[in-house]
Amino acid sequence: MRKISAARQSWLILLGVFLLMWALNALCYRFYGDDYLYSFVWEGHAMSVPLSEHARRIQSFGDIFYSLKLHYMTWGGRMVAHFFAMLFLWVGKGWFDVVNAGMVVLLLLAMQWIARGGQFTIRLSPFITALSFFCIWTFNINFGGTLLWVAGSCNYLWTSVFLLLFLIPYVRHYLTDGQANYPSWFGPLWLVMGMLAGNSNENTICWIGLSGGIYLLYAWKRKTLSAWMLWGFIGLGIGYFALMLAPGNVVRLHEDYGIHRPFVYMDEKHLGLLWMALIIQSLMWFYLFKVWRRREMLRRGGVDRKYFCLAAWFAVIGLLFTLIMLFSPIFPGRSVFPQLVFLAISVLLISAQGEVHHTSVLQKSAFRFLYGMAVLYMVVTGTVNLVVYSRQHQYMQAIWERSESLRGKGQVLVISSPPPASDDWWMFMSGMHVVEMNLSNDDGNWKNVAFARYFGLKGVHVTYPVKEEK
Repeated sequence: MRKISAARQSWLILLGVFLLMWALNALCYRFYGDDYLYSFVWEGHAMSVPLSEHARRIQSFGDIFYSLKLHYMTWGGRMVAHFFAMLFLWVGKGWFDVVNAGMVVLLLLAMQWIARGGQFTIRLSPFITALSFFCIWTFNINFGGTLLWVAGSCNYLWTSVFLLLFLIPYVRHYLTDGQANYPSWFGPLWLVMGMLAGNSNENTICWIGLSGGIYLLYAWKRKTLSAWMLWGFIGLGIGYFALMLAPGNVVRLHEDYGIHRPFVYMDEKHLGLLWMALIIQSLMWFYLFKVWRRREMLRRGGVDRKYFCLAAWFAVIGLLFTLIMLFSPIFPGRSVFPQLVFLAISVLLISAQGEVHHTSVLQKSAFRFLYGMAVLYMVVTGTVNLVVYSRQHQYMQAIWERSESLRGKGQVLVISSPPPASDDWWMFMSGMHVVEMNLSNDDGNWKNVAFARYFGLKGVHVTYPVKEEK
């Protein structure tokens, strides 16, 4: 029997990832709140203010651009992410389900391309491919909010992909001492890629820009600075300043949080989320600690010192992504996603080099035990997720059918049964992937109103007790 090549095994794994993520995306309806609100042309007020009776659904590209303009002036500067969110909420979630599953695959490819020295290649490692998905699946404290939710995926998954693709040639430049060559048209292309990457998340690009500026100065002193590097950095700056200088940022802070705010938020919610993220990621941090302890052995085995420096940069800069959130009034779990990606890349960089040079960080017995546990974990949580999301799909489908039947009749939709599989036991068994699917007991809440406006209902009334967000 002919043996399947390593590259083909890798692509089969990526196909499996695509199909799994496509299935989970397809089982998810729009998430209450943002996915309904962003289906309408932005009305020029805070998100928490309910939509007016004259709210207009997005029906064209013109509506999208007009909505983005109002959004930029009154709420925030994330134009790239919200363009895609509005686009898919307009054209249909079925398109999003396919493309978003593809973006997960592209994320894994970008992570592996960086781990393999910044090379765009189809020759992949099955182990590194599987490990990259395992990290994103297992250590993500807000799985649904970053990989399934339309608005959340566009804000965190998609922007992380743009950022990693932007960084790949810089990684290649560093590891080859500036010997990597690119054609003349690459500069303008990387200007555009820099703009896409720069207009992503406020807590990431500040650190990328700072360390990127230092690296450009380092390359200039070593006389390895290329024009495309400047093009890309200029694009990154354009995207970042467009993000940060949006008038809506000031309006949002003033309306939602007032003028007098603490400089650093050391409250229970901020610190609790930070510690939870670090605890869940502890296995990856333990691996990097072992790498540091055995760095001399790995270097004697052939691992170049530059890979240790690069792995340290990804781990530290990713940690800074999270720590800067202590300066923000709100710190949702999804904000940790870019840090998770960078920490996973740090692990992959050393793991890939260990595979190339046949130098393992872990002892064989420990590796075999962890490998077996990882396979068991993926089988259990993967199965539970498909079951949970299937049940929630049936629940939401019934609500949609009832809502459609009441469209335009001036009636109130009453939801009397809570969503299935939303208790702590299911949350644990799913690997923290279960999504809360609740509206509010307050009929005037912005989420309830957005859902009612979407179906042309008089209102939505939830009769079972719902834990309100603080």
